[in-house]
Amino acid sequence: MTAQAPDVVLFGGRRFWVTAVDGVGLFDPAEHGLGPGPMHTGCYRGYICEYAVVERRLVLRGLRLGSDAEPPPLGGVRPRREDEWHYRGTDVPTAFTGRLLIGSGTAADLPYLNMGFAPAWTYRKVHELTLRAGVLLTADDCSSELAAVRAAIADTAARPAPGEPTREWISRTFSLTYDYSWPGRS
Repeated sequence: MTAQAPDVVLFGGRRFWVTAVDGVGLFDPAEHGLGPGPMHTGCYRGYICEYAVVERRLVLRGLRLGSDAEPPPLGGVRPRREDEWHYRGTDVPTAFTGRLLIGSGTAADLPYLNMGFAPAWTYRKVHELTLRAGVLLTADDCSSELAAVRAAIADTAARPAPGEPTREWISRTFSLTYDYSWPGRS
């Protein structure tokens, strides 16, 4: 199993990675006539989104898409072929309602977690964004709370919990749930 490439959120002039999603309305390629295909083992779902918070709205600014054939334009932008197809400068609004945990700056002295998505507790800087219909309502800095979680679980989180089947733990690492990304918070 391989670490997965997360979606990106440009927020407050910084680049963050999505670590957990609790809500609906993020970009869905199928809703735009796009059928993602395999990219590489680091992106099983076949696409990576780059969002930005612009004037308190969450928009899709870019997209990397796995596809053998050239996909159609998105938001008036034609894709360019690199290792996969890239859309840049799309500015497609989202209707996301819910919470996003975003993190940046990997913390030092972490256990080896080279599988699935990196949970929020592995990052030094973490924000929880709350949105309604794509509009940012709140942005809370949760860095100190996640540092405490990291200190409490770092020694045991890189393997299944006692009695937990390995298959279930692997499935959890490939999720973007709050339970996995911020244990004890729901």
